[in-house]
Amino acid sequence: MLEEKNLITNDGIRIAYYDTEESKQPILAVPGIGSTAILWEEVAKLFASDYRFIVIDPRNQGRSQRTFKGQRISRHAADLEELITKLNLKNIIAIGNSMGAANIWAYVSLFGYNRLQAIIDLDQPPKMIRDSSWEYGFKDLTWQNYPDYLKINFGNGNFTHINDEMFKKAKADSGKFRYFAEENFLCRIEHAMQDWRDVLIDLKIPMLVLAGQNSPFFDYHFAFAMEKLNQMISAKIIKNCGHLIQAEQPLSMYKEVMSFLKRI
Repeated sequence: MLEEKNLITNDGIRIAYYDTEESKQPILAVPGIGSTAILWEEVAKLFASDYRFIVIDPRNQGRSQRTFKGQRISRHAADLEELITKLNLKNIIAIGNSMGAANIWAYVSLFGYNRLQAIIDLDQPPKMIRDSSWEYGFKDLTWQNYPDYLKINFGNGNFTHINDEMFKKAKADSGKFRYFAEENFLCRIEHAMQDWRDVLIDLKIPMLVLAGQNSPFFDYHFAFAMEKLNQMISAKIIKNCGHLIQAEQPLSMYKEVMSFLKRI
């Protein structure tokens, strides 16, 4: 259902993306660091009757090109801008899991809201480093152990069972298109040091935050703290779910997103 396409960015990097190519309102989905578009296949099927569904493999991930260039959130946002411009997308519902949400916030910061209708954040707080101003960071990450703490292999973060067929396909793909965390480490540490609260406090479009109740990476209460930043932000908790909401609980995610979109 999702057809693989490619974009060559203005710095010469091949970015893979998948597109149902239908004449409907677009959903643009962005995986988290180290993840792949394949893990969005089940949820893409659920949205297909009402929306055009597009998923990008960020640079250095999935089937996109491996490169030392652009290991920063702003470059990831520029990649999104190039894809949006190429496809002439408008009235976009942007959905990001983990660092994918940060890529969308960076896009908003750099390119504005003109092409966006709404944002959905899947299990990503605006700040990863816990300190006196923000208590809901990434596990035990603090300024005292940053960035060395991020060298630990924390796993993929799922809590519950992922669809067998989709999981096997993702595993087979990862064997062909290996992800090298150490070669993308600059991206991880740059992601971890960001604080997106200034963007969210000024947010002009609705945003839904979905947090996995059993996420091994984040305390799900961060979602309610985000609601307090801006009246445009609403939060829901996905039960029996870890960090990969789109893969672990695609139906619950779909229902919450559809309910949110009807409200706005």
